[in-house]
Formats: sequence, structure tokens, C-alpha cells
Amino acid sequence: MAIAAAARCVFLTFLHPLNWDEIEFFRATDWISRGLVPYRDFWEHHTPLQWFLYAPVASLTHSPGAAAVIAMRWAQVFLWIAGLWIASVWMRRLGFSAVARWSAILLLLCSSLFMEGAVEYRVDTLGCVLFLLAMLLLLDADRSFRMAAAAGGVLCLAAFANLRLGPLIALTALTIRIVRPNERVWGGSSRANGVFAGAAAVFAAAAVYFVATHSAAAAFHHLWTENFYGDRLSEGGTWVFFRWTVWPLGFRLFGQARAFDLLLFDPATVAIFAIGAVGMVRVLTTRARTPDHRFVLAFLQIGNVLFIAAMKFIYGYHFEIVMLLMLPFVAQEIERWAAAERRWAAVAALLCFVSAVNCFASIFRGQERDLRYQDQVMRDVDRLTPPDGTVFDGVGWALRRAPAYRRWFLPVRVAYLERSGMFEPYSPRQMAGAPPAAVITDWRMVHWLDIHPDLLAFATKEYLPFRVNLWLPGLSARLTPAAPAAEWIVPESGEYRIDASETLSHHPWFASPLLFGSFPSAHTEIALRGFPPASSLPLSWTVDGTPIPPRDTLSLRRHQRVGVRFHGSRPLGVMVVPVSIDALFQQPPPGVSLDAAGAAVTHVPRF
Repeated sequence: MAIAAAARCVFLTFLHPLNWDEIEFFRATDWISRGLVPYRDFWEHHTPLQWFLYAPVASLTHSPGAAAVIAMRWAQVFLWIAGLWIASVWMRRLGFSAVARWSAILLLLCSSLFMEGAVEYRVDTLGCVLFLLAMLLLLDADRSFRMAAAAGGVLCLAAFANLRLGPLIALTALTIRIVRPNERVWGGSSRANGVFAGAAAVFAAAAVYFVATHSAAAAFHHLWTENFYGDRLSEGGTWVFFRWTVWPLGFRLFGQARAFDLLLFDPATVAIFAIGAVGMVRVLTTRARTPDHRFVLAFLQIGNVLFIAAMKFIYGYHFEIVMLLMLPFVAQEIERWAAAERRWAAVAALLCFVSAVNCFASIFRGQERDLRYQDQVMRDVDRLTPPDGTVFDGVGWALRRAPAYRRWFLPVRVAYLERSGMFEPYSPRQMAGAPPAAVITDWRMVHWLDIHPDLLAFATKEYLPFRVNLWLPGLSARLTPAAPAAEWIVPESGEYRIDASETLSHHPWFASPLLFGSFPSAHTEIALRGFPPASSLPLSWTVDGTPIPPRDTLSLRRHQRVGVRFHGSRPLGVMVVPVSIDALFQQPPPGVSLDAAGAAVTHVPRF
């Protein structure tokens, strides 16, 4: 267990790139640490308990880069320690030996499917830990009203940590009301009504907070109305659940070049699901007439899996709660098989094998270059934009800058809700009225601009890629005798240099700006030197309609209108760039992307 945990700590610190959700959850936590009220002061559609819990931690980190999120990952490690301790106590109360339950927990720590999500800073962690605590308290719910009320309160807190657990939480509360597992009979105990009483008390306390902060209406709208219609309008993928069921076997059916890779085989996950499924079947077939806590858990697990299978979008971290609830069945089968046959040596061999695979997967399959590139973009946007500037992107990469659009991260459902009229659009007029200091073209932003061509046309005139994925204020146009004029609205005050040439007119930016400004491409980088003096070119300039004499640089103020007219006979590419910028279209290393979208490959890590 110590080796498995140490390997994953190396992974979370140095080798695992930032996930979109981690950026979102860090920013929500950081805003709460500054006194902002969720839903009233910033838009969100997740429940906020984890952000309140970790707000003091967020207040201690001031990094503009990946280190801020990695600090939250480390703070969350202690929550997982508490969660696994609760799981061990819970299994001990269910009657399992120390070796059996520790073996099950070790399998969990060696599962890549579980740990890749568990090391990330996300709301699923607190929700899972609280649900485990509720299951521990529910062991006495049919005998003690007080314990039932405590369990109900914790279940409600789990929903405030992760709304996605709502169906499972509701099923748990209803099941414990119709079964008396300690007596192993059907028919609920009135003491179990404490579950509903405890949940109602915690919900009432939370409601008082939202009412007192004048955020109740916004919270209801964001958490219920928008999520409901967003799910109804979204178009989920086909056979998504099936794709994830074959994921631990090494199959990647999500568009990667290789559909199967033996090095991606995840034996610990396969063992958890296979052994746990055998244990569940055994419990359901032998204890249906005398339902005990294991039977209740098996019933809840079936409902849990069905709820996930019905979701339109499924990701690896959705299986965290499934694998945690599978632990007692894994412990049960390990103890039964090994004790009966005296095969603890075989169990030890299995654990050694999965531990070795875990060390390999944790250390030799990292994406540290993607993590470094993410950090570089985050630090660049902080360095190259003013502290009071805004940034327009789809994830929230600029940790220390305000968002340009109220919908400050752009999951697919935002596009559906905007199209339905529930969300106000972000129009070129809004962008021109309050120009962002930068545009970051992550995958979500590429999709957003692709379905908003008017916004794309405006942004690609007023911004230029300092590096792929990071666009800064800069004016560009391709001028020809047939289209000799261009006009821009200056997005940022400053001193600008005019770079223009016939060769520049052939740059692919002018033909496909979204493609070549967002994705790596060879031979597109521009070193801004060696251009002919702009004052010698056949160009005439106007600022706010007033002609100005030929010059090489322009001193411009935000919102000024700059016009140019071309008087030549051959095409001319024009780029008006801040004088501090000496290169454009800078590329990430080969195979690296801001979204870390590439499949992990086996290699020796470069720390």
C-alpha cells in the first residue's frame, strides 16, 4: 500500500496533466476563498461543498500556473486517507478480516481507472468519502434514530458535494426504510425515518445560507433548471458505457489510432470488477430472503451502475463510487477463497503483480510534457496580460484573471442551452465593447468558435496567436487588389509594430485561422524580424477616420478604429503586433497539446 501510494504521489505531482474539471473546481474554490458567493457572483452548475472545504487551502497558493492545482491535489490526498480508513472500518463492521479488507484496498490503490481520477482535484472525492461515511453510519440506522439522522445528514452533505450522486443517495434512503438489515428481515423500522429527518435538517441549514446570501433563486436555476434542460438537450454518445467496460482490458474505442494496447491493460481494475461481481451475485442469490447489510449494498450497487449506464456522458471518474462500493464484495471473495483453500500465497502473488503494474503505469506512462506546456500557457497569459484584464477561453486556464464571458467554462451543454435561448450569447459586439486581454483556444473554445462563425471572424481579425492556443491583441488582414481595405477595433492600448510582406500573405492563418491558431502545425511559426519598413509599402492608414502619415509603428488606444488601404498589385499580408512580441505561432513540442488529448505512451519520464 505504501509503494502504491508513493507511486501515485509521483504521478499526481509530476506526470499527470491538468484536467479541465480541475481548473474549473480550483477557480470556484479560489473565488469562494475571496468571499464570492457561488451562483450569485459566478456561474456554476455543480454543488459547492468541496469548494467551501478547500477554500482556506486555495487562499494559501498564489501561483498562476499548474502548481496551484497540484497543491489542491496534495491537500485532497488527506481526504482520501480518511475515506479509505472509513472504508476499512466499514468493512470491519461487516465482518471482514484485516488482511481481506487491506487486500481489497490495495487493489483499489493499484487501479489506474480509479486512481487517474482520484488524484485529480474534483468534487467526486468529497462526495465519495461522505457516502462511505453514511454507509458506515447506516449500519445502525434501523436500531437508532440518532444514527439514522446522522446518516441522513451525511447523505445530504454528499449531495451538496457532488450532485451526480443524487439518484444513488435517494435510492439509499428509500432502501433503508424498507429493510431492517440488522434483523435480516423485510419491512422498515420507524427509526429509519431519522434518515429523512437528518437530510431535511442539513438541507434546511444550507437553504438558510442561500437565502441569507440572496443566492437561492440563482442556485435553484443553475443546479436544477439548467442541469435538467442541459441533459435533455444534450446528445450523448452511443454505447459509451460499453466503451468504458472494456477500457481496463486495454481497448480504447474513443478514436485513438490503436484500438488495443496490451500495456494499457489494468489488472487491478479487472480484478475488482470480476471478483466483486462474483461476490455480488453470491450475496443476491443467497440472502434475498434474509436481507442483511451486504444484500442492501449489492442492491444499491446495481442501482448505482444502472444510473451511470443511463448517463449521456460518462468519464472514468464516474466509476469511483462503483469501485468503492465494490470493496466489501472483493474482500468477501478473497477471504472466502483464500481461507477455505489456504491460498493466501496466491492472493499475495496477485497483489504483488498488480502493484508492479501500478508502479509501471504510474511512472512510465506519464504526460509530463503536456503538463509543462499547460503550465507555460498559464504563466504566459499571466505575464502578458494586465492584472485587470479579462481572458476568453473554454476552461478557465488564466487562474488570476477574470473571465470575459459569464459562462466562464464551456462544456458542450452550454452550447445547447445557448442555442435554446436559456443562455445569453457572447457576441462580437460584446467582445468589441470589453475586449479580452487574451483568447485561449483549448478544445472547448475551438468547438465554441466553430459554431459561432461571426465571433470567430471578429476574433481572428483582432487577435493573433503568440503561441498556438494563446491569442493576444494583434490586427491582421490579407490585402489584395480585389479586397484592398481592412478595418479593426483596437482591443488593447499600446505601441504596435506594422509587419507586412507578400510572403506573409501566403501564411495559412489567413485561410484557416482556427485550425492553424489552435493546433500544432509545421512551418507556421513567424519570427518578427527582417520585414521591410512599413512606411515604404503601398499602404495608407487611418485612425478613427483621420489619415495619418506612413510609419512603422502605431500608438493606439483601446476602441480606436484603425483602417488600412492597399495600393499595390500583388497580395500583401499585414500583421500589426505589440512591439514587445517578437514571434508568433510558437509551437508546442511534437505530440503535446494544451488539452493533453493525446494517448499516453510508454517512456522514461523526464522530471
